[in-house]
Formats: sequence, C-alpha cells, structure tokens
Amino acid sequence: MAQRVHDTKLYPAKASNGSTIIIYGHENGIGILWRGGRPLKKSAPPPKAPAKPPPKVNGTNDAIMIIDSDDEEPANASLPPAAEFEDEDEELDPDQPYPTIIQQLRLFLNTDVLHVTVPRLPSNSLPHFRETLPPIFSQKMVFAVACSDFSVRIITLPLNPPSDAAKEQPPGTKSPYGEEILKIPTHVGHQTIPTGVTMTWTSKSGPNDIHAEDDMDVDAGEAPPLSGRRSPRKKQGRSRSATRKDGDGYDLLVASHSGELGGLLKVWRFGLTDGSVEITSPISAYQTLMLQKPASKIIFNSALYPKARHSQLLITDVSGLARIYDPLAPRKRSSGGSLNGAFTALFRASFEDVPTKAQSKAAVPPILTVRKPIIDAAWALDGSCVVALLADGEWGIWDIEPTDKDLTTDLTSFSLRNFIGTSDNERVSSGASSPTSRNSRNGLVPMTPNTRRRKEETLFQANSPSSSPLRGGISVETLHHSNGSAAEDSLIIWYGTEVFRISDLAKFRSRHTSTNRTNPFAGPVLTQINTISLSGESIIAVEQFETSEKESRMAVPRDTLLATEHRLIIATTTNEPASRDLIATSARGQKEDEETRRTDQVLLARGELDLGGMDRLLEDMEGSGSRSQVLSNPRKVLFVSTS
Repeated sequence: MAQRVHDTKLYPAKASNGSTIIIYGHENGIGILWRGGRPLKKSAPPPKAPAKPPPKVNGTNDAIMIIDSDDEEPANASLPPAAEFEDEDEELDPDQPYPTIIQQLRLFLNTDVLHVTVPRLPSNSLPHFRETLPPIFSQKMVFAVACSDFSVRIITLPLNPPSDAAKEQPPGTKSPYGEEILKIPTHVGHQTIPTGVTMTWTSKSGPNDIHAEDDMDVDAGEAPPLSGRRSPRKKQGRSRSATRKDGDGYDLLVASHSGELGGLLKVWRFGLTDGSVEITSPISAYQTLMLQKPASKIIFNSALYPKARHSQLLITDVSGLARIYDPLAPRKRSSGGSLNGAFTALFRASFEDVPTKAQSKAAVPPILTVRKPIIDAAWALDGSCVVALLADGEWGIWDIEPTDKDLTTDLTSFSLRNFIGTSDNERVSSGASSPTSRNSRNGLVPMTPNTRRRKEETLFQANSPSSSPLRGGISVETLHHSNGSAAEDSLIIWYGTEVFRISDLAKFRSRHTSTNRTNPFAGPVLTQINTISLSGESIIAVEQFETSEKESRMAVPRDTLLATEHRLIIATTTNEPASRDLIATSARGQKEDEETRRTDQVLLARGELDLGGMDRLLEDMEGSGSRSQVLSNPRKVLFVSTS
C-alpha cells in the first residue's frame, strides 16, 4: 500500500557523486531519494562463507574463538560499508533523457512526519559565505521534522547514498546508515502536535558580534515606527563586521510552533561539531514565546550568516498578520528572562470583501470585517522582502527595507499585489477585491489565448462560492551568478490545483512598476504550468530543483518537484536535440495515421464506417492531414512511487 506523503523538501547540498537529495515525510517516518549523479557500482554477491567445523569435544580453544567472534560482530556491523560510485555520470536514455533515482532509503520513526525543514546553505558561487560554513554541512545532511507524536527531531545523515550492502543489514542494527536522531523530549517541547518547524545556523559566540546596539524592541501587538526601520547601509556595515573568530564554533537554531495555549513558539539552540549535533543535558528551550494567535507558518530568513538578518524569523497567522521576530536581537527593555529576542516588523493583509448596499441589503459593518488569512509566505530577494499568498488567491510583496523616501506610504501593505487563480477570482469580479475593480480597469483586461480558453471553461461551471479557502504555497529558489551579477529568484506559487511560475522575481517587479507608471492597462502576468497531471490528488508541496547559469540564459525552466497525497511528481525539461525529437514525433505520427487509415478502409469495405471515419478519409483526400510541429524541447513528467 502506498504511503501518504505529508511534506517534502530538496536538500540544498548535493552528494559527492553529484546526486540531488529529496527528503519527504510519510506515515511511518522519513523517505530519502538520491536523483542523478554518478550511479552506484554494481558489486558482485559476496562469496559464501565456508562451513565452520564443529567444535572439538576434548578442547576449548575453538569454543573460545567462537565467543570472541560473536563479540566482535556488533562492532563491525555498526560501521555501514561505504558506497562506491562509477567514474562517470549515468548515461541518459535517449527515450527518457532525465536523471533517475539511483538510491532510496527509509527511516522508520513509527509516527507520522508532518513537516520537514532543511537549512539554508550557500552555493559554490558564493565563496565568501562558504568560508563561514560549519564543517558538518560538507559531510552530512542536517534536517528537522515535526511528528504527530508531539515530538520535534533533528536528524543527521551522510550526504552520500548508502550502499546496497548497508541496506541489507539485519533489522535491529543500530544506525545502519550512519544516522543520528535527536528527539526533543515532550515534557520540554510541545503538548500538542507541532504545526510547523524551521531551522538555520549561526555563530556560537552569540548575537553581540552580529547585531548592533541600536536594534529595537517591538511588542508583539505593535507595529514598529518608520524611523526605527534599519537602513540597508547600516545593515551592510554590521554584516561586514560580523566575521568568525578563531576558535569560535557554530550553533543550530530550530524553531517550532503549535496551537497550545493560544499559540506557542519555541526556539532551540544546539551546538554543531564537525560531525554531529551537540547535545547538552538536560535539554531546554532557548526561548519560549506566547503568541497572540496560533501561527500558520514560521520560517527563518533566507539570508546567510554573517548577515545580520539571517536569524530573523517570519511568523504569520490566520488573522492576516505577519511579524518578524529576531531571537538573537538584544532587547532594550528587558523585564527578566532572556536578554535576547525582539519583534522588529509587523505587516497586515488586506481586509476581506465587504458587499456594497447594491449587492446586499444587509451589508457587513466595517467594524466586523476581518483580514484575509495568510496561506503561505516566503522570504525573497536575499531576505529583503516577503512574498505572501492570501486565502482568496491574492498575493503580494512586503518590503522589509523600503527604498521609497516617501514616509507617508503605508509600508505595512503590499508594495506589489496581484491575484492568482481563475474561477474564484472571476466569480467575484464585481466585488471590491477583484483585480478589475482594484485597478480601475473597468473590465478592459487584455485577452490572451490562454486566458480566453480558461474564461470559456468557466462558462460551463457552477457559480457556487467556495466554502473554505483553497490550499496553496510558495517556493523561492535563488540562482547566484559566478560573475557577481544580481541573483535571480525563481518563484512558484500554487493555489488549489493551479501552479504558476515567475522566472525572475526582480525583473517581474521592475516591469510591474514601470508598466503601472506608463500604462495601467497592461502588466506582466504569471506563467501557468499546465502540463502536470495530478490524477485527482491534491498538491501537498512544491519544490524547485537547482539550475545552471547556461540554462538560465537559455530560459530553460527549472525542474519541479510536486508532492501529492501518494506520489512524488518530477516535471522536467528534456535535453534531447529538437531535431531528433521532431523526427521521432513525426515517425510516430505517421505510423498512427497509417494504422488509422487501414482500419477506416476495412470498415468502409464492410459498410460500418461512421461519420468520424468519413471525415478522416475526406481529410486525407484533400491533403490536409499534416500535423504542426513544435520546435522546442518537450516537457516530461516522472512519477516516483512512495510505496
């Protein structure tokens, strides 16, 4: 029976053989896949051991030797055999030119793994950040999971895939794959199921070498004053001064939240050695924070240490508020407890639609209106802004570091806003929150073939309003250029069953700003990914694979990983030449046409040919049976079983 998938993540570091690592949580634990790279060597089966002679009755030497060998066996079994790889990458099949899964394993935790989080690691094109990278990340993967048994666990595992011999070890062997699992005890953790977990890494020396003394403290329910916002110049100065000292180490920051006591946030801090996560007994939370509302999402800033904002924690809730909390920022007004930790920013989602008197006689009073719930949010543009998706399909960007000098602008609202989805937005096109009414376009929306087709589909659908907000999420991946040019943020937003892509968020934002100034009737649109068949399952999570600078220049979209309820779907762009693909497509089409033509001739001779067959014969006679060919690389989908 296939396992139910709850969450999935792509690990930001590759194995030594070049494989990309996929981590997913299922009903019984963790599943890990190694995709692409140099495959494992096919080792010959081990030779059969010769039969041991029976022990001598009159002597005890053989019996002693047997006892000694039994004692040494567990020690040898505790060291899993290392995997050996081929000298070259796998040769791709011309008919299926995409990387395959070279190894997979499962870690059974006997509980549902609901959430998975991985640290943010620098790429090879950022050497100045890799100098401050903890040594453990070059050898092992470190990730955290939140489980249905109320526990939060930190797992370390070698980056390289295990050998087949290691997977064949007898059950009950301690750490058969070299894994280490640190379980936070429930009595010091959460008393209900954690609803999210996130992690990052920082310096062991503390926050004093990162944060300046002018860091501010903002209460949980207050918005920070505009004058208290950090300027980019000040922050860059602190980042340059935050360098690692000789003898200093690193710590792992893990934050988890649950709905107990009206909203509870716990931050954990563990030491990082060269090969493991350091445990101090007894385990206790670094900080415990009571929230006004249960959080819907928490995520550490995407900026890397030693930047000052690397420890900022984004906290969103269902009431439509998003706060930024920094557990390492020093407090100015401390009344006991931890001397660190402060709220630094507050953002608000827009209000839900209020029907006008013409639409409803019993209009909702403005005092009873509520803000739109935040479905998901993510850091973007090196942690300088936040992209948020709201429950009705509206999405936008909150600026952490505004560049506009006009302080009269409401900096807590979206600096860029748009809508995603089709039918839901069109059903409320006359409401106050629709793109038409908000942008004062009076219905004059540019019509493209894609939007025209989607508009026609909605003509035959019922107009019943949605009873609950759709599920959705945001995925942001960054490509750093080796020549030092600006990084590219690839953004994917999924809402319900629809998936949209923005290849370069910075360019999209600049085009949006320029078109609003010159022509308010036009603007950039999101590209919909409509080549993925979900087979009736719901989307659980969406991740993006790494890409290269060459593929980015050629506008080749990133490979995409979609987790549905029981499947992992990889949508990839093939690398086969277009000419070969056209020849193969043409040959297949000609073969199918020939078989169809023969069948129609047989049915015509029997007098059983229907109207469809007559139309095909007439088309062949008129010479209009040619097919149009697409001069581009095809988009293929790979299904990975989770059973």
